[in-house]
Amino acid sequence: MSSTLLRQWAMLSMIPRHPRKITASQLKEKLDAQGFMTTKRTIERDLVALSGEGFALVVDDRSRPHGWQWGRDVKILDIPGIEPQTALAFRLAEQFLKPLMAPSTLAALSPYFQQARQVLKGTSGNLSAWPSKVRILSRGQSLIPPKGNQDILMIVYEALFTDRQFRCHYRRRTDQQVKEYVVNPLGLVFRDGMIYLVCTLFEYTDVLQLALHRMSQAEPLETPAQRPGNFDLDAYLKEGGLDFRLGGTLSLRLDLKAETAQHLAETPLSEDQQIKGPDAEGWVQIKATVPDTAQLRWWILGLGEQIRVRKPVALRDEIAHTLKGAARLYEA
Repeated sequence: MSSTLLRQWAMLSMIPRHPRKITASQLKEKLDAQGFMTTKRTIERDLVALSGEGFALVVDDRSRPHGWQWGRDVKILDIPGIEPQTALAFRLAEQFLKPLMAPSTLAALSPYFQQARQVLKGTSGNLSAWPSKVRILSRGQSLIPPKGNQDILMIVYEALFTDRQFRCHYRRRTDQQVKEYVVNPLGLVFRDGMIYLVCTLFEYTDVLQLALHRMSQAEPLETPAQRPGNFDLDAYLKEGGLDFRLGGTLSLRLDLKAETAQHLAETPLSEDQQIKGPDAEGWVQIKATVPDTAQLRWWILGLGEQIRVRKPVALRDEIAHTLKGAARLYEA
């Protein structure tokens, strides 16, 4: 295979799909980095020639430098073709990971998803049937996710992807007033159909969360995002950053019915969880150190008469007060 053909094939693989584009100068930098030493003029001639030979290349000449891109609906060029096992992986990624992908990534993978569906459609047997046999469900009550503005989602995703700030209009859940923020995106968290942006605002270093569906406007900025030097998304979540934390940690002491406690034996509350029992009345004693969060209270209340808080006493009294108030609603 000639060096010219290798260079042209490498160049074609570097050209993005619509709406993104790349200039001849940018292509030269990428080719140089891969060892294909050439000139900008040669690249421009190759692009014009290849676009006239049936390759669906489109040039945006509305401004200089001109940008090149693949057409929106062009089929992918991939040698060798996608094997059935690879097609299955793409199909599952589309099915389960689509909400997690940045729009630019999703657009780049779209033709692969399309080809994967075609490959599996022509494949008989277990592989083609597998996507219909796998589902992911939430343990809690199913709720209809809030509708988000797709244009806003794209701006947020791209800002996070490129580590740049964006400006948005946002309304907090407890506030009817819309406020304008300059946002430094740090991470995205998907939870029960909701998308939360972990971020800082303006010049502040306090890390907080914004629900994307509460954004009414968004505008990308060219300024780099200001990222706290010691920020780690996993550590932030492990410390209860998204759990409406109400305090520090609690040394929790619980009594649970044996059948309910079995669930905690399989999925512990914490690394230091201890289980003892059951006793003569069928109660199992649980000890665990957990974050003091609103989610903890919702979980305890959701178990109803299957759980009893022993300690801390303050939490026990709080739960008892809530349950008594709920009982009064049904006594009327």
